[in-house]
Amino acid sequence: MNRGGRVALITGASSGIGAAVARQAATSGYRVVLLARRAQELERVRGSMERSDQHLTVVCDVADEKSVERACEIVGQRFGHLDLLVNNAGSGYRAPVQEFDAALARRVLDTNVVGVLLCAKHALPLLKRGRDPVVVNISSVVGRHAVPGQALYSASKAAVCSIGEALRIEWAAHDIAVCTLNPGLTSTGFFGAQANPGKLDDPSLATAHGPEEVARVVLELDRRPRPEVFLRPKWRWLAALRLISPRRAERIFARRIGEHWRAPRR
Repeated sequence: MNRGGRVALITGASSGIGAAVARQAATSGYRVVLLARRAQELERVRGSMERSDQHLTVVCDVADEKSVERACEIVGQRFGHLDLLVNNAGSGYRAPVQEFDAALARRVLDTNVVGVLLCAKHALPLLKRGRDPVVVNISSVVGRHAVPGQALYSASKAAVCSIGEALRIEWAAHDIAVCTLNPGLTSTGFFGAQANPGKLDDPSLATAHGPEEVARVVLELDRRPRPEVFLRPKWRWLAALRLISPRRAERIFARRIGEHWRAPRR
């Protein structure tokens, strides 16, 4: 479906899910603003997009408020409004609790949690001027089902889910739809460059999504917003089961992610 004229701002757009969303949005007629810290990679992605001259790249660290404020000012000067905000930027962390690194942890929380709040704060005036504005926050199934060895990352994604719940109420008066998208394991190499590779086996949460699949759902949410979406029905059912029978849900989840991660006996 062509969405000509809509302006989309995508964080973490230099690779992975963010780059896939940017490319698909361009193909669908959006004017896209790509945000990330790596200028060269941003330009590479923009160069691969349809009508590349109509899109904008802005170097931005979402954990830095002045950087986010400046990025939104540039968007306002260029386009005057914003129709779609995709909070995708994220930082991975994987280590057992006994190897917890506080400095790395703060960076993860600043990017994954504070970054979402800062982008929401400074994009709000632009969204108010948008047409049927939508926000899509990229969380994860681990935000609803914490993974052993990823306590910090799971907690950061749980916070993203909570932010979405709060914003849906806060921004209802502005007619801004806020959606939370919970992909499972996605084939982007996201954890490959982190500080503690190979310490733990990768938990097999589900058959890995491709970033293009996630991107398609992001744009579907712009057309038909929903409060919270799981890419696989099994995770939606498990989330419901947790409310009814938490212990049973935990046992099922433990089996899903591998025999060596067993649920503790009660």
